[in-house]
Amino acid sequence: MVAVETKTTLDQLRCIRGIDIDMADSQLLFRHNIITIEAGDTIIFEGQEDRQGYLLCSGWASSVRHLIDGSDQILDVRVPGDFIGIADMRLKHAPHATEAITRVELAPISYRALMSRDAGMARLAEAILYSVNCDMAITSEHLVSVARRNPQVRTAHFLLELSERLSRAGLGEPDHYHCPLSQYLLADVLGLTAVHLNRTLRQLRERGLVSFKTAHVTIHDRQAMVEFAGFDPAYLHQAEPQAMIGAIGDQPGHPDHPRAN
Repeated sequence: MVAVETKTTLDQLRCIRGIDIDMADSQLLFRHNIITIEAGDTIIFEGQEDRQGYLLCSGWASSVRHLIDGSDQILDVRVPGDFIGIADMRLKHAPHATEAITRVELAPISYRALMSRDAGMARLAEAILYSVNCDMAITSEHLVSVARRNPQVRTAHFLLELSERLSRAGLGEPDHYHCPLSQYLLADVLGLTAVHLNRTLRQLRERGLVSFKTAHVTIHDRQAMVEFAGFDPAYLHQAEPQAMIGAIGDQPGHPDHPRAN
């Protein structure tokens, strides 16, 4: 376990989520030092009861469902700026495990802190709501990919999605980014075998669209790849905060509504 200044966590919220929480508020939200988990270790165990949520400050993790026959299914990957374990915090048992792909730094967030009225919750709640909604949209796209998109389109779509998510987090360029997923892990995310994924990546490279080599993704022709994958990044985009707050405040009966006073 490594102690890290709270400022690291605040910078993540400001840079990645556009959420500004001052140092005083952060003392309640992030009571503990940022913790470090090594690659391959488990952050949240499937079925775990007593647990808390986290803000992923650095590194990559995966959401994994362990099946009764001993096989696993990776549901999604977690990148810096993502929240972990927040959406299912009130479930008695964790519905899936979260495991570190690389060495990760995590800022723990307890349920008690989330429920406090003294912790800048309006801004943090907005970040969490966006994160949960974005996760649901990503899950929907992955389901569509497995059910309806052929392997080439599915793979191109996922690599474009990662490009958008990492660009938003300030990690790499839109057309060139570090991706620490092994071909085995990437194949699992896409519902393919490693052999099939290897063939698919070769076909995409031969089309002049994208290449994946030594943990780096290079998009060679973004426009052609977007058209090929039918990729629309709208499901990853956050609504303007003021628009969200205004819509709530305009509701009759809301404390911020003009007629509430």
